[in-house]
Amino acid sequence: MKFCVNQSRVLYYPAFLFLFWTDMRLKGFYFVLLVMLAGACGKPQSPEFKYLENIIVELESLSTANLHADAVLYNPNKNNVTIKGAEINIMVGDKTIAVLDKKYDIKVKGNTDFTVPLDVKIRLKDLNLNAIGAALGLDGGDGQIIRYVGKIKLKAYGVPFSVKVDYKDKINIKI
Repeated sequence: MKFCVNQSRVLYYPAFLFLFWTDMRLKGFYFVLLVMLAGACGKPQSPEFKYLENIIVELESLSTANLHADAVLYNPNKNNVTIKGAEINIMVGDKTIAVLDKKYDIKVKGNTDFTVPLDVKIRLKDLNLNAIGAALGLDGGDGQIIRYVGKIKLKAYGVPFSVKVDYKDKINIKI
């Protein structure tokens, strides 16, 4: 088949180019549309750590206690995030008294504050307390300062994030 103009033949070559060019234009249109849609979504943002609340030491026995706190974070994304875990060192002064290494699978809605429970067992002697002194309120009057240092692991849009935690506050002892 020749691709030339002849009075007796139909013009095949330019028609073929027109179809190919139209197909390429369509592909280009879809490519530009895809790039525009991908750019409009924006990158996922890391959730923000705000503070810890409900820091309580509950006596369990004469030598151990449960340390409870709720980490409050904010999810700035429109979509949900998933909390995957927490790795936090719990310190009194410069001494680490416990290490929280816990796995989670908690779904959190977008554009909201949410809490992550941080529970760990501690020894009373690490707080320089005994059960009787704690029960009588002999914890030094003002209470001790406890510090949480570490990170909370999350996943948004399939992208992993780590939110740093560095917070200190007084502890309350419950019998």
